[in-house]
Amino acid sequence: MKYENILALYDCRSKQEYIYRTNRVQEIIGGSEILRSLFTDFFENTKDFKIKSDWQNGDVPENYLDYFNKSGNDAEIIYEGGGNLCVIYKNEDTYKAVNRKFSREVLEKAFTVNVIASSTEVTGDFIEDRKKLYAENTLQKNTGAFYTPCNVLPFTQVDRVSFQAIVKKDKKNQKQYTTESKNKQKKYDSIPENKNSVFEKEFDKFVDKGTESLLAVIYIDGNNMGEKVKNVTQGKSDYTSGINALRNFSKQTNKDFVENPIKAITEKLTELYNNAKDEKEQKKYLFRKIISGGDEITIVCNAHAVPYILEIYFEKLSESGNNSACAGVAVFHSHDPFADVYEIAEACCEMGKKQAHLEENKGKNYIDFHYCHAGITNSLEIIRDTQEKEYTARPYEYSGSWKEFIKYGKLLAENGKRSDVKALGEAVVNGESYYKEELRRIESRDSKNNLTELFENEDKIKKMIFDISIVYDLWFAEKGND
Repeated sequence: MKYENILALYDCRSKQEYIYRTNRVQEIIGGSEILRSLFTDFFENTKDFKIKSDWQNGDVPENYLDYFNKSGNDAEIIYEGGGNLCVIYKNEDTYKAVNRKFSREVLEKAFTVNVIASSTEVTGDFIEDRKKLYAENTLQKNTGAFYTPCNVLPFTQVDRVSFQAIVKKDKKNQKQYTTESKNKQKKYDSIPENKNSVFEKEFDKFVDKGTESLLAVIYIDGNNMGEKVKNVTQGKSDYTSGINALRNFSKQTNKDFVENPIKAITEKLTELYNNAKDEKEQKKYLFRKIISGGDEITIVCNAHAVPYILEIYFEKLSESGNNSACAGVAVFHSHDPFADVYEIAEACCEMGKKQAHLEENKGKNYIDFHYCHAGITNSLEIIRDTQEKEYTARPYEYSGSWKEFIKYGKLLAENGKRSDVKALGEAVVNGESYYKEELRRIESRDSKNNLTELFENEDKIKKMIFDISIVYDLWFAEKGND
């Protein structure tokens, strides 16, 4: 049967670059929100076309293509997931008309976002049509036109990060805005305020300024999601069953990787916050979800809260069945450039994924972290290869080595001294003989044999000791133990 319908896929080029082309957190959140809602804001609210957008409600009717062509709709959202939007159109003329209108809205609301629109004719075979659509999408990403703002004149004042023209100055707050940053700030200001006590907007309020100003970025990404999408659509070549499968998968993925874990994290940190003895301790349980969607999430929190968040996240994720993810953590000072810190967190996540992609590690969750002690001058890969490769046990597998890492850290905090832990960490770097000498010294003072397990497994946990020494004050003995 011959169809006039067009299947289209909308995507954005260089999403991370757009979001993190600033170190202002409000603009980062606003940029993320622009991308999250860019497609649906238009398709749900346009008055110029009849578009069915409530794809999350109810199952797809039988004989879907017949239903759609008789519905009188100009278009219908097939599903949204992974930052992509899939839409079916009545015909090619409608597809082009919608794109013209949509392009103008993108320019007005986002300005520098590069939207990629790919399309293919509907043949009736959903699997084959999607293959063609994603092949076209890949081609567009690699060869399509790339939009950038026009060059500025020699006398135009420009932003030092993005090199875009300054179009607004806020003298009261001493801020300058480009068209892009102005749109991001506007979007951020429109987000309804979450009044839960553990959510915080401003980084400076996360920390106890003057004594400690350490935050953490946690970036979490699901494993093998492309393979899962392929599996759920296996054999479902008709549009009805294929669309149903993808819609259910998209909804469930967001619930498993974002909604349920964030709810559990919020409940636990709220409990800890309410039970804290003073305002200083309460700050240790503050966090903020920056970006989320599908199987990906970015959280900023007080650095002390990292172990709680990771434990709750992965325990909740394990309840969802056959799901796994990797987490990258970057600990940093609140004044550090956020865009650079995020790259470190993302690189930590990739370190974990290298392990998760090995055949023997499929289905496992990995965690990696990095403490940004000073200015960020190298990539994480260079730092690991040249400075830490021989000393660290990172990345950790959550149910195995990570839980051991936490156990040994607590053991040292409860029964050792801060100075001993720091000395052990330094001894790992200085060499084997220094490390063993420090162990023997500590062992001679362990009259109650509380650290026996440490000495019995000295070779196994040597690299863990180095890692524990890095985050000891944050995650284990918060007050020190001397």
